Amino acid sequence: MEKMNLNNLKDKIKQIVLDEGAKLVGVGNQERLKDAPPSGNMDYCLPGAQSCIIWAYPNPIEALENYFSKKERMSIKKAQQIGYAGAWRTALIISEFIEKNSDHKAFPVIPNAKYRPREDIPDYIKGDIRYPDFSLRYGAVAAGLGHLGWSGNLVTKEYGGSLYLGGVLTTAPLESDPMAKENHCNKCKICSKVCTTGYFSENEQEDMQPVIIGGFKETYAKRGTFSQCGIGCAGWYGLSEDGTWSTWTPGHLCLKEFSEKDWSNHDFRRNLFNKILADNTIPENIRKFNQVIARSFGKVAALENVGLRPFTDTNPRCGNCNFICIADPKKRKELYNMLINSGKVYIDKEGREFVKKDDKNGNEITYYPPTENEFFTKEEFSNR
Repeated sequence: MEKMNLNNLKDKIKQIVLDEGAKLVGVGNQERLKDAPPSGNMDYCLPGAQSCIIWAYPNPIEALENYFSKKERMSIKKAQQIGYAGAWRTALIISEFIEKNSDHKAFPVIPNAKYRPREDIPDYIKGDIRYPDFSLRYGAVAAGLGHLGWSGNLVTKEYGGSLYLGGVLTTAPLESDPMAKENHCNKCKICSKVCTTGYFSENEQEDMQPVIIGGFKETYAKRGTFSQCGIGCAGWYGLSEDGTWSTWTPGHLCLKEFSEKDWSNHDFRRNLFNKILADNTIPENIRKFNQVIARSFGKVAALENVGLRPFTDTNPRCGNCNFICIADPKKRKELYNMLINSGKVYIDKEGREFVKKDDKNGNEITYYPPTENEFFTKEEFSNR
């Protein structure tokens, strides 16, 4: 088979990515990542890699409106599944295409849940310091899609940071696209306001290691521990500081109540996990709810690839910092107002979630959002 020249190869790769459903795609190089932290080193995954191809899938606005208002969360469930599973499927397609149509190697990057082993830190904190094999966020900056925002997520001009990333590394020296000239994070810090865990600071910048890409220093908020984010994002706990709204969880505890010292204490974290999963003083229906989440996350941990996660185990319950960061600041504020007026999620004795909130007249209303089986048709569900 005749091999394609590099310009045609790049053009065809981009077209395939867009045809597969991505809305943004760019190409970066190892030179731009030479001063980045270790997760920016492409050689770790593919020795001799020279280029990274990174693409993005944004969340639909209507799905975000329904999610933050607590009308339903199935639309975001669908978008997340498309984003992660689509990223992995496309990465496999592009990798195969490169190797069939050139003399170069390619490596499909796992979109999430794959981390480097760390032998330089004690066992009891290994789970709280995690670095991906290759950072798609770093790659996206190098590929010109955007820059890191305050939350640490990639922020693009077109869609903000409410998106999912996919990517491929290759030894092909593809021509890089221009890097974004402007960082479109306007430091509104709504991301920190909608986070119920206190995982990242509203005012302090992260200084653990500089993130320099293409000679530009990326700045983002100081982080807490991985567990701090994980407990909230999984859906075990999530309550606002004023107690008026929750994430999609019946676990009504605001994790911001705990100090940085608490979160850095191994015994504190262990006791908190024990309380979540095994404390008999917690109502049985909530304890079972927590255990279902644990089993779902256990499956992903075993797979080490969220792109292979079964649809039934895709259950977004927080993700607020990422979801709310859309490009339009006005719409972003609308989503924030929807959230703070959305009420709280509860679980009935049968394990079904329902919402309690006040209507416009201050009267409490209770309703049941649609379940997975109610929202999706049988045909649609079976194809996931």
